[in-house]
Amino acid sequence: MSKRQLYLVAHQTYLNRFKTFGFWSVVLAPLLIVLAIVGITLIMDATQSHKQPTVAVVDNQPLNNYLKQNHTVKAKFKNVDSLATAKHDLKQDRIDGYLTSTPTSYALKMSVNAENLSETTLQTTIDQYHMLSQADKLHLTPNQLNSLVSKPDFQTSIYSKSGKSSQGGQATDRANQMLSAALGIFIFIFLTAYVGMISQEIANEKSSRIMEILLAVTSPGIQFFGKLLGIAGLAITHGLIYLVVVGVTAIFFGDNQFVKLIKDLLTGVDAKFAVMTGLLTLIGIFLYMILTAIVSAMVNDLSQVQQAVSPITYIAMIGYILTFVLNGQPNNVFINALSYVPFISQTLMPARLGLQYANMADAFIALALEIIVLIFLARYGLRVYKRNVLTYNDGNITKAALLSLKGLFSKKT
Repeated sequence: MSKRQLYLVAHQTYLNRFKTFGFWSVVLAPLLIVLAIVGITLIMDATQSHKQPTVAVVDNQPLNNYLKQNHTVKAKFKNVDSLATAKHDLKQDRIDGYLTSTPTSYALKMSVNAENLSETTLQTTIDQYHMLSQADKLHLTPNQLNSLVSKPDFQTSIYSKSGKSSQGGQATDRANQMLSAALGIFIFIFLTAYVGMISQEIANEKSSRIMEILLAVTSPGIQFFGKLLGIAGLAITHGLIYLVVVGVTAIFFGDNQFVKLIKDLLTGVDAKFAVMTGLLTLIGIFLYMILTAIVSAMVNDLSQVQQAVSPITYIAMIGYILTFVLNGQPNNVFINALSYVPFISQTLMPARLGLQYANMADAFIALALEIIVLIFLARYGLRVYKRNVLTYNDGNITKAALLSLKGLFSKKT
């Protein structure tokens, strides 16, 4: 196999795809979606009314004074003498709502057009007022009251197999679930994009019969591996673009609330995790590209491409779907076993690492299995490619696939 010819095919494939709108749409679409979400959020925040609602406190001057002095609830309070007055003022739009009280209960009624009021904050403030009122009736001193209501310090931490401890609790659970789901979505989109590219690249040339001319000057192996290397180069370029964008964003927009939110989400993610996730994803992409190249060589024209690559997409969806049910199931034998299986491990194993359900030793095993299957596919898949790249079969491609697999392990090419 000529290295120069291999480089030329890979370089030509890379450049042809790099210049296309399809490649840049795949690269820029997620970034534009994120920018659109951030922009819409900023516009909604900027156009939101910050006017404070006016709430009437019905015949309870002490409560009215407490709410005014507390400043926790973002609202204006005023005392009214009777419920009838409060209802009349609400009907005339002079107030946005009114608060009634009895010795054991409180009730808030707000207009449907009222400005936003945090009911949780109001309830917490009223709880404090009610507690102080009861303490005064029981003649408790402030120190006695503080001693009675003070809460003990309670912290939750999680110890992982890697020996690391991290903060626990519901907030951490939600963050971990978001991380595993985000990884699943990102890797699935990445895979499907490059599966589509390699299938179109091979099916295009076979459909136009140009492959017969190319194979007159090069070997099937050069065409097979050259195209794979070219598309793999695009995938690496794609990943590097995202790394640059993330780095620039972290440097120049580090104080932005959205960037801080993402940083908090990724707290505890170290360089080993990032490198291992990148390797698992990259080898996973190579696996899917080789499998797609083999299947695409069996099609007769572009109209059969979708039928051919659909089963490959379904395989990729297995890991993608399981990332949504992974959180909270560290000992699920079925999911744990699938996280080592090539074609699925590139999605599930990073998710398990992110949730600290697996350690680096587990990830290395999954990576080693991916590499073994990659070598197997590269060796024996080339035979299937050679048998089909110049073969045009009428009818369903399933029949052609079964015929090709019969000679998969045959030494005859």
